[in-house]
Amino acid sequence: MRHKKRKRNIGQDKRIKLAIIICISLVVIAIISLLLWQEHLRRLRAEMEDNRTNAITNLNQEKLSNALADTEEALDLAKRLKDEEAINEFYMYISLINTEIKGNDLFTSGEYKTALETYSRADEYATEVREIEHERYGDTTDDLTPYQVRIEEKIALTKEYIAFYTIIAQAEALAEAHEYEAALSYYEDAGLLAASLSYAEGIDMADFGIEEMNMRIIEAKQLEASDLFVQGEQLYFDKQYAQALEYFYEALYIYQELDEQYNIARLNARIGYAEQRLAEMDAPIPPPPNTQDDQGTQDDPGNQDGASINYEHNHSIHFDKSTLIDDQNQRPANQIRMGTTEGMNEGWYNGCGWVAAYNALIILGTPEHPADIVHYFETSGGTVMGGVFGTYPNTIAQYLSSLGYTVNHSVFPQLSTNIDEAIKESGVSILAYLHTGAAHYVTIEYREDIDRFIVYNDRFARTMSNRQGNQNHATTGAAINSVAGLISNSPEILFSFSLITVS
Repeated sequence: MRHKKRKRNIGQDKRIKLAIIICISLVVIAIISLLLWQEHLRRLRAEMEDNRTNAITNLNQEKLSNALADTEEALDLAKRLKDEEAINEFYMYISLINTEIKGNDLFTSGEYKTALETYSRADEYATEVREIEHERYGDTTDDLTPYQVRIEEKIALTKEYIAFYTIIAQAEALAEAHEYEAALSYYEDAGLLAASLSYAEGIDMADFGIEEMNMRIIEAKQLEASDLFVQGEQLYFDKQYAQALEYFYEALYIYQELDEQYNIARLNARIGYAEQRLAEMDAPIPPPPNTQDDQGTQDDPGNQDGASINYEHNHSIHFDKSTLIDDQNQRPANQIRMGTTEGMNEGWYNGCGWVAAYNALIILGTPEHPADIVHYFETSGGTVMGGVFGTYPNTIAQYLSSLGYTVNHSVFPQLSTNIDEAIKESGVSILAYLHTGAAHYVTIEYREDIDRFIVYNDRFARTMSNRQGNQNHATTGAAINSVAGLISNSPEILFSFSLITVS
């Protein structure tokens, strides 16, 4: 009996040992499996991070197809890892890359307005991606990434192309209205902009317009001179020799401008005949008209009289010359008249140029009455098409220079100038830009005490100031972080075409 009992105990011990061995084996297998699974996940995550790094490198280098492939692989790995944050991040990268690719395609096909909208969306995606990077990886730098810089540059470049075609459209509209000299000026501006962009097709387009406008101007002058000649001939044959001389002289001056020697000789002969007939009649021979006095300024014949009327009206309006104008649509600014085009010569419509100069002089400490500023613009030929399109930038620069200030004038400053730095170094600046509605001048000063630019008489700056949450520390003007940023980031502003800095 004792022998059998011992035998049973031995068998039971063996079973216990076997169970222990199996349990230990299972635990070892589980541990090994867990370690292998963790190693697998680690490799997957390392591979995902490698793909992410490669995607960002390719994105920064504008290798968009490679960046897209890397991001899609990273997304697939993130899904296998069930990493929701990474999945969201990679979806955002894919949206950014696809949107930039679409913008490039639209830009290449010449659909610039749609391209601008697409690039703007890409810029929004880029901002969201940077926010994710800040949160996910603790990147605290505020510097723009290379792809953000590139997208903003594309937005600025696209605006320049839109501006080019806007100028071309304005030139074509003026040509259609037979305003050939004004159209010529726009084609010349378009040519300068196209040259600065190295846009060969645009240069050809502008050159063709310039050539055509010059031809039409010549044709129009030839027609005018011919009509004057015919009217003079008719008066001559009606023996109204003094009146005939007036027409002959007007025709002569046009032919002299055109350097048409044959017609010059014909007119001189007719003038000689008419003077001879008057001498035979013992009638006084009228002197050649003073064409400079007759022509007035480059904008409007008889503009000197209009300038005098405007000056008298403007000087009757009271201005507190210590108060800056922040809205030209309000009294008294909207009462000031400039130019001769009825209904379009008041401050609310065309006053941004003189308002900019007026504000600049207040900031410089030498205020002038608007009447004196406007009078200078009108009598120096500084208004565009009778004041309908305001004031020429070079006229504002010349006016400020005439007061003894050191003035620097940059054309298309975005292409050649660090706008923010130039304004910081000046006493005050005047910026002109083209927006989707028209052109506009604003006065800008840099306030070192608050490290902000204060922009006067500008609704886009007020919008940006509100968006940035800036405190103006002033009763007028809008405080913004960057003038260059205002131009680049305001959807309605196409490009800046003039920067006048004064010191």
